[in-house]
Amino acid sequence: MKAGFDLSSHQGTVNWRKIESGFAMIRAGWSWYLGGMNIDQRFVENAAGAQAAGIPWGSYLYAYDQTPEAAVISAGRLADLLDNYRLPYPVAYDFEDGQYLTMGRERNTAICRAFLSTLQKRGYYVMLYTYTNFAKGYLQMEELAEYDLWVADYTGKVGWPGEYGIWQYTAAGSLAGITGPVDLDRAYKDYPSIIQRAGLNGYGKRPGPEEELLALRAENAVLRGKLEAVREIVGDGTGAGASAAGKEADNVSRNLDFPPLSK
Repeated sequence: MKAGFDLSSHQGTVNWRKIESGFAMIRAGWSWYLGGMNIDQRFVENAAGAQAAGIPWGSYLYAYDQTPEAAVISAGRLADLLDNYRLPYPVAYDFEDGQYLTMGRERNTAICRAFLSTLQKRGYYVMLYTYTNFAKGYLQMEELAEYDLWVADYTGKVGWPGEYGIWQYTAAGSLAGITGPVDLDRAYKDYPSIIQRAGLNGYGKRPGPEEELLALRAENAVLRGKLEAVREIVGDGTGAGASAAGKEADNVSRNLDFPPLSK
């Protein structure tokens, strides 16, 4: 178990040289209703401070997205920002805003899934942040079970019955180097080892054009298999009895080639 904390611009200027902590979760900003994000006024400063102090860190985005489509946009913007860093700890979607209390569990879940899956495809170890009662009453958590959970519960124990990786156990903590109250957390997984071994969060090659081309090649292979099956039925386009469909299948097949991967 590692003891850590999370913070945003609300904590003001942080004296990182005085902080003794196992990890930090730094707010990157907050999303917009229709997608996009504002960057926290102190994100760059806090990220640099954590790195200079040798404190492993992750990040989170406070959610305001109102549709899955908006969440996809916001996840992309966050990835664009974080692509400049290596993060030993996860990247979380902070889903707890009051507007979601009236949107319904299905819609809330769809928004979370859209964000988390998009960011995951960008090469990040993602997790959902919310509090126990919200997870129980306003999300279909079984639909999000593939994602790690950072749960807030200030009752002295975690009331969420499922699995979780980080517990935020108080919002009234104190740390040398921070003025005023700060959220305190406990991490129950060795995130730096997990993330670095998997090559995530900037520790490996980020998904790019070559990965997209590999996906296209995989689709190409499936299509070729289907076309071969068509040829067996309608002919190969060379015999006297071959059908027009067989010739068309052959033409389509020749157009399914892709350029070689760059070295």
